[in-house]
Amino acid sequence: MATKSGDINNMTPKNSYDPTGNSSNNVEEADLQEISAVNESLDELSNALDFFEQRTDNIIEQLQQLLHSNREIRQQLAMEKAELKDFDMEEP
Repeated sequence: MATKSGDINNMTPKNSYDPTGNSSNNVEEADLQEISAVNESLDELSNALDFFEQRTDNIIEQLQQLLHSNREIRQQLAMEKAELKDFDMEEP
């Protein structure tokens, strides 16, 4: 495919290197923008992880309460069963 000479001059480079300008400023600004974007992404991820950690902690707490309640109910049922067994043995 043939290109016109003007097309080559209008093409933008894929990297931040600009041989005609002050490339160190271009790279530094691009780097700072990229670092800022990465920091924002990391903050969002951190917030999401905090949310899921809190949610997980709440679920664990609820499960522990349920387990404790279940143990108490099982102990009460075992005591009632033992009392009924003792009562049945006392009857003539």
